[in-house]
Amino acid sequence: MTPRSAAGGGSKKPQSRTAKPRKRIIAPKVARASRSAKTDAENPAQTEVERLALELLQARERQAATSEVLSLIADAPTDLAPVFDRIVRNAARLCQSVLSAVYRRDGDHVHLVAHDQFSPASVAAVRKAYPAPLTSKNLISVAIRERRVVHEPDVLVSGGYSELQKTSGYRSILIVPMLRDEVAIGAIAVMRLEPQLFPKAQVELLKTFAGQAVIAIENTRLFTEVQERTRQLSQSLDDLRAAQGSLVQTEKLAALGRLVAGVAHEINTPVGTSLTVASALINKTKRFEADVAKGDVRRSTLSEFIAASREAASQIMFNLGNAVELIQSFKQVAADRNVSDRRRFDLGEVTEQVVGGLRFGLRGQNLTVAVECEPDLVMNSYPGPYGQVLTNLVLNSAAHAFPDGGGGSVHIAAQASGKGNVEVLFSDDGCGMSPEVKRQVFDPFFTTRRDQGNTGLGLHIVHNIVTNRLGGRIHLETRPGMGTKIQIIMPREAPRESVTE
Repeated sequence: MTPRSAAGGGSKKPQSRTAKPRKRIIAPKVARASRSAKTDAENPAQTEVERLALELLQARERQAATSEVLSLIADAPTDLAPVFDRIVRNAARLCQSVLSAVYRRDGDHVHLVAHDQFSPASVAAVRKAYPAPLTSKNLISVAIRERRVVHEPDVLVSGGYSELQKTSGYRSILIVPMLRDEVAIGAIAVMRLEPQLFPKAQVELLKTFAGQAVIAIENTRLFTEVQERTRQLSQSLDDLRAAQGSLVQTEKLAALGRLVAGVAHEINTPVGTSLTVASALINKTKRFEADVAKGDVRRSTLSEFIAASREAASQIMFNLGNAVELIQSFKQVAADRNVSDRRRFDLGEVTEQVVGGLRFGLRGQNLTVAVECEPDLVMNSYPGPYGQVLTNLVLNSAAHAFPDGGGGSVHIAAQASGKGNVEVLFSDDGCGMSPEVKRQVFDPFFTTRRDQGNTGLGLHIVHNIVTNRLGGRIHLETRPGMGTKIQIIMPREAPRESVTE
């Protein structure tokens, strides 16, 4: 009884105390495991949805990262630092790496240009190792030199470790070269502590980042080249404008010089005649003085001397008067030509003055210039530039309209036109122009006589003065063998703005 009840009681009670907890712990685990297996077996679609949702989330993150880099490239086309910094940060985050870096090739060396998550020791190691020779066994140099992706699951096994590996402890590395037209200009690298390959999606992401880095570099290079080219073109344009301005001024001075030469030649005639008469009078005076000294002065001698003196004085006054008129006319034209002040003037008077001065220089060319102006055409404009227009038109006809040296004529007519306008019609009976010449005749530097020293600026200056300074418009009619007609319509009240012709 006692042994049985001790064995039974003693054995029974402990067994019940240990058995019950074992059932409470184990049974739920087995139940949960069986329920989980049953759920997976019964609902595989739910697991697939979760996987797809995760992939979609990761794809969206990659897309957002690449869009962010492109936005930086667009916002700062000449600043690469923010682009590279964003690339290394996004690469480290999306590839779950401990280190990321961007390298650029410069000649025969490789430079580190951006990095993320580098410790002070790693930074010191990199500064010691870079710039690295392109020919070194460094995996970065290898990827750039051989233009290929370097993907090492364990650098301790492959032997690709470096000072950076020693300081950071990374084991796996992925390096993607940055290729521009099959030429490696740099590389992007990410590193992990775990010795394993990077997933394919992360490899493709790094390739995308490498492509964006190339875009940023090319964008900066092209932008810089465009800016430099723009600067050079701007400088060339400034130089061309300065040269054109100098040539325009030279052309103006040349036209004025021809006018001066013509006037000087014409003044020589009355002045020369006056000198001849004065010289003859001096000789007569000396002879008369000698006769007076001898006391041999007859009434006829005295009368002859008085008549000769009166005639000489009359001729001298007449010729010097002509010279004075020529000088006054020339002074008026020259003043108007050199001072482009706005003032009131009679169009007919200024036209006659300008043409009068031009006639002197054109006498040797057998060219007649006729003027027919309506009276009382009062202008409030710029007589100087207007005179330049007439001068250039007449000289252009003299040089081009009569190539064989034959005689010809130029006709200038002025009349009122509509309300507040005047019309100046210039025409010649020369050889006319071909359609091709007519199309280019007002272009700067266009001339058919460059071999004879013409600059091709005469009619260009005419067009600019008429349309800008005088506020008018110009129309050309011409045909081969039928002469040339140029119609100028301009307001009596010129524009206030002073535009350089």
